[in-house]
Amino acid sequence: MKKNVIFIHLESLNQAIYSHRHWFPCLNSIVPHAYRFNNFISSATSSFMAVSDLLHGDGDVLEHNNNLELNLTVKRKTPALFDYLKKNHYATAGIGYPKNWANFDKIWSERDCYYWDDSSHEMLNRAEKFIANKDQPFALYVWNLTSHLCYMDQHKYSGSNSFQRWQRGYESMDNTVGEIMRLLATHKQFDNTILVIFGDHGDDFWNHGYYGGFAHALEPFTSLVHTPAFIFDPSLKGQDINHLVSMLDLRKTTLQLLNIPDDTPASVPAWNAFTGDRKYCFSRNLFAAQTGSGSGNPLKKGYSITSDDLHLLHADGQYKMFAWQADSGNHFDLLPLLVKDGQGKVHYDYKTLGAGRNNGPHPHVVAFLGQDSEAFLTEQFQILKAELDTFIQGKNKLSSVQ
Repeated sequence: MKKNVIFIHLESLNQAIYSHRHWFPCLNSIVPHAYRFNNFISSATSSFMAVSDLLHGDGDVLEHNNNLELNLTVKRKTPALFDYLKKNHYATAGIGYPKNWANFDKIWSERDCYYWDDSSHEMLNRAEKFIANKDQPFALYVWNLTSHLCYMDQHKYSGSNSFQRWQRGYESMDNTVGEIMRLLATHKQFDNTILVIFGDHGDDFWNHGYYGGFAHALEPFTSLVHTPAFIFDPSLKGQDINHLVSMLDLRKTTLQLLNIPDDTPASVPAWNAFTGDRKYCFSRNLFAAQTGSGSGNPLKKGYSITSDDLHLLHADGQYKMFAWQADSGNHFDLLPLLVKDGQGKVHYDYKTLGAGRNNGPHPHVVAFLGQDSEAFLTEQFQILKAELDTFIQGKNKLSSVQ
């Protein structure tokens, strides 16, 4: 029989929060046996956008909307993943708790609703009905919202203050991972089930501005889009995958693992996550048709491109570039350091680099930003800018399509 598949959505989890490994004992028990996508980049900084990208393998199906969560319409080139799996004779369901206040159904499926329960117990009972049935392969999507800042369950509510409750939200999410693993073991389905586990986006706790209090849906700094992602396949040995992988690649990858024909149109840029063929990952925070800051909306529309070494962000008509592997919070913009001399040659502004020190730049900064990196950064900025500008132009065309 075909393998089962379970997607486990790690709500609001970025790599920085996941570094608190002691909060995630259940997840950590399976990670050594999984493919670990260490440079996984989410395609969006809000959940509905990221999940739509995953379900369709396409980041364009929602771009004509002008609000992140209300009155959404969908323009699909292919069926949503779980509709396609159902067509391929899978028993399918999307399950989650607590109940999501916004309507996700249109994104989820053309016909089926997404099941939201009031408690973990109800959600897991629903999951068990699928996992226990061995007459048909199943495909489940499991989404515990409790790790989101604004959702609560009993475990999270029992925290003595807001900081403890925030931590307990992630513990609750990790408990869901453990309960799904328990159900698979109980019904002897572990050896025939692929797990696809991923963070949708992170939170930025006002390090780049206040934004009226928003913690995500901000411009796609790597603190939001660099998230954990793992695939556990019992037939494969776990290992580190260190090349770039996008949220957009999970649909194609899953279909190939399940030996189901990939229906992704050739016009849609997505790759198998195992091949290492992806050179860049693109991310955004608002729909192309959605307005940026103004008229009561504090969010700035932003787009980014990520390479192995650099992260280029465009927002408010400005570019910023970060060495994201070292500067994971994107605090040190490299572009102001690059200036042109009288002959038009680009070089570092050593006056700025040495500011506050009589002897010029300290060896620390010289070792990291040596003269040999001037040409590299200049060249890479031009390459990344051209790629990002083309991406943005494509999005802008979609914003006017009704």
